[in-house]
Amino acid sequence: MRKTINLKTVLDLGVCLTLIAAMPAVAADSAASEYAVKAAIVHKIAKFVTWPDSNAGPGGQTLSICLPELDPIGPAIEALSGEVVHGRPIEVLKLNEVATPTTDCKILYLSRPSSAQYLSLIDHVADAPVLTIGDSEEFVNSGGIVSLEINKAQIQFAINVGASQRAGLEISAHLLQLAKISQ
Repeated sequence: MRKTINLKTVLDLGVCLTLIAAMPAVAADSAASEYAVKAAIVHKIAKFVTWPDSNAGPGGQTLSICLPELDPIGPAIEALSGEVVHGRPIEVLKLNEVATPTTDCKILYLSRPSSAQYLSLIDHVADAPVLTIGDSEEFVNSGGIVSLEINKAQIQFAINVGASQRAGLEISAHLLQLAKISQ
């Protein structure tokens, strides 16, 4: 059986590859541009993920990206507000120090995922349809779904397939081909 790929998927994948290829120049500029690049990649990755409640009612009207209130990537992620993924506008929700994400979060981004508090956030949403994204290779080994890491001035990413399946998320084979796969 032969699979067909639509042109939009190929173009989105091409943009994602272009962003990744451009990382050395951009990531070297500053932390602010590093966060802007990572935010753009989060936006692109979201286009290759299908949530089980994609056709849901009230809670499914927006694609909520949650992150801790003081996370340094905050301004770059906030710039995604209003962008559209799967017909749903992105909404950014900031969590205060004591808040825990709810299933209203479709994406949970953690820039410093090594702290015990952040690891508990990952555990809290492990069985919910929440795409967890972090900034270290250890993130996927700690139960997170996607890690974005700068290595030799390039952003690389890994995907924990087991964690994505546990969360009920379907990640496109096209994206999986670009990632380092973890179980």
